[in-house]
Amino acid sequence: MDKYRRRDTSKILIFLVFCLFKSNPIMARQISSIKAIGTIQGINFYQEEDDYLAREKPGVDSKRFFSDAAFAGSRASSSRFGRANTLWSLVYRYVLAGYKCKTLASLCRKHGLALVHERIQEEEVLRRLHSYLHSLHCLAISAADFELSIPALLREADARANSKLKKPKKKKKENLTIIISEPPTAEDKEYLTHEEHDFDWDIVFAGSFYKDYEIPICLAGRVRDNFRGLKTVLLKPKEKIVDEWVKLE
Repeated sequence: MDKYRRRDTSKILIFLVFCLFKSNPIMARQISSIKAIGTIQGINFYQEEDDYLAREKPGVDSKRFFSDAAFAGSRASSSRFGRANTLWSLVYRYVLAGYKCKTLASLCRKHGLALVHERIQEEEVLRRLHSYLHSLHCLAISAADFELSIPALLREADARANSKLKKPKKKKKENLTIIISEPPTAEDKEYLTHEEHDFDWDIVFAGSFYKDYEIPICLAGRVRDNFRGLKTVLLKPKEKIVDEWVKLE
């Protein structure tokens, strides 16, 4: 089944016609009346000024990031960042309900990140975060009681880290926005209607269409009214067909 799905999805890639630049074989220009913005199967479709281009998906593969020695520093920095987020959230839970807000949470988060990057002990990070929030008179726990809770907070931080490692990551569906600049042909509509297995996609009709052109009923459910300044101003056909029942004699 997966083999057929990959083959069907590749039809969409062929359908979004683009030609290669001679000077840069990695980059390609989309030249058809149907453009795309998004990423599918490692190909990134994007807009740069007035051009619609395509290239290999940028960035480092996750398997390489977690195994290659070249990214050891980045992995350590990412680990510290995640640990800092856990530590400040554990202290922030003691903030009085009437004081909790986005601004205070952001300040606490920045303070926690700065403390963790100083490479000080986690117990001391918790104490300094408590002291910082205590100076704002917004905590519901005293310094003495908080000191007693530090071992439990550190155990909870470890438990959170272990649960993240064990929890399998869900693969996100890839998303594509298709921009149609002139009435699609019957073949175009067939591709867009049926070849859609492995990713989510929507459509913007932005271009030259004859007066009173109606969006094909097979595509109406995927139309976006606005996308990055582009607007669909065409007439939408009725999405529900009402059957007229005739009384039998």
